[in-house]
Parts: sequence; C-alpha cells; structure tokens
Amino acid sequence: MARHTSFGVGGPADYWVEIRSLDALRLALESADHLKIPRTIMGHGTNTLVADAGVEGLVIYNRCMDFEPSRTTGLIRVASGHSMARLAGRCARLGLGGLSFAIGVPGTVGGAVFGNAGAFGSDVAAVLKSALVWRRGQERETAAREFGFAYRHSNLQGDGTNPVVLAASFRAQRSDPVALRTELLALARRRRATQPQGQNAGSFFMNPDGDYAGRLIETTGLKGKALGGAFVSPIHANFLSARPGGTALDVLDLAIAVRERVAEATGVWLKPEVRLLGRWNGRAQALYS
Repeated sequence: MARHTSFGVGGPADYWVEIRSLDALRLALESADHLKIPRTIMGHGTNTLVADAGVEGLVIYNRCMDFEPSRTTGLIRVASGHSMARLAGRCARLGLGGLSFAIGVPGTVGGAVFGNAGAFGSDVAAVLKSALVWRRGQERETAAREFGFAYRHSNLQGDGTNPVVLAASFRAQRSDPVALRTELLALARRRRATQPQGQNAGSFFMNPDGDYAGRLIETTGLKGKALGGAFVSPIHANFLSARPGGTALDVLDLAIAVRERVAEATGVWLKPEVRLLGRWNGRAQALYS
C-alpha cells in the first residue's frame, strides 16, 4: 500500500482490485459483501495512514472518472474516482464556476463527499446537490441536506452499513473561463507557497473551533521536529511527513506526541483529519482518546 498513499508507507492489502467503471465498482462491492470479505475503497490515498501490517480484506482502487457537465442546468455529474483538483480545472475550462476551491483538495470526489473536504474557504457542502450512495446492495440518490455536513464531517462517517459514494452532482454557475483560469493559477501558487511537498497527507489534524491546528502546534516549538522516520514540516506545522524509509508507526508516534504536547501546552486535544486504515494495534487509540 505504500505505493498507493501519499505518505508512502504501509503494508500490503490481502486483496487488491483496480476498477475503472461504476459497474465494475458495483460488482466488486457486491462480491466482497457476498463473500463476507472486509472491503475498503481507495481513491488517491491522500488522507489515509495505512498500518505497517497492511489491510485486511479487499482494497478497491477506484478509478471511475466519468464527467458529465451541463452548461444549461449548471449541474456537473462526476464519478467518485474523479480527482477533485482535476475537476476544478475541467470546470474552469468550460466556464463553470463555484468549484475553484477543489484545486486545493488532493483526493477524489468520493472521499471529498465522505469527509466534506474543503479548501480556500469553501467545501463540498457548499456546492453539492446530491450523491448516489451504495448501501448493502441498494443505491439511492441522496440530497445534500441528508448528509448532515459539518466541518470535515458527514453522517457517512461511522455509518455501520459501510456506505460508498458512487457519483455526485455539483452545482456550478456560468462564468468567464479566462477569469476562472486566472483564479485557479492564483490558488495553485498560494498552495505551493504555503504547503509542503513530499510524503504527507495534507493537514493531519482538524482545526479546532476558532483556531488553527498549525498555529497551536507551532506555539509548542514542534515545527520541524523529527521522531524516528517522521517529522513535523518546517513549512506548515500541521503537515506531518514520513522520511524515505520511515514507517507508518513512525508517523503515528509523531502524531500522538504532537497531540499530547499541544494538549499539555494549550489544553486543546486536536482531532485527526487523517484516517487510520489497516491492522493497527492498541497504540492507535492514543490518537483519539
């Protein structure tokens, strides 16, 4: 799995399948459930820390990228494996505004809906009309208001049916393609200037109410500090990165140490935005306690 996540760490999946159509995705889901094999959907692996011991069951690598825009209705229908950043670019070229923020979202549409991903002051909740959700072999087009969106949250999280977003419809407005292109270039430059490259998953912790996780971490003096094969970025303190040869456990240990130091210094217990996936031992619970 190290080859399929932005952290560049993690052990193997028991089973792996790459799919490129919604019908193939449906078949993979139905097959796994019929065989009672645990299943995990993987997009770009940009918000996930995979355990060194690997992932139980089937990992479905979602490469469904159907894209159906309508300048007449202003609706954009897109499959769940489509890149959010690429979606922003395609919409800009067509003169469809409202999704420029997606240039700063590194993952796919499915994961973005699942976690109400956002950047640059906007998020999925602001533009989603509806999404097609698969639950236990049944599909239903679900209105945006039914997802219970909050900051980096939807009610798909923690749903015991293990739901999967198959496709989503976004609202857009007709705009000037040249102006949208200029906006995207400015946002991309801003992102490159403020966010580090390398083996990371973007912001590791969610921002607490009225504050920023990066600011809290920086006040503790942890910016740039290393622990084993992982380190806090010297550019942005809420970016935890793995060094080449580092392990998932190194990243986890660093995240726990950062969280405990911030709590000791400020009284704020940061909540992880990155999802832990795979065969973790009890040590992982310290990230949530």
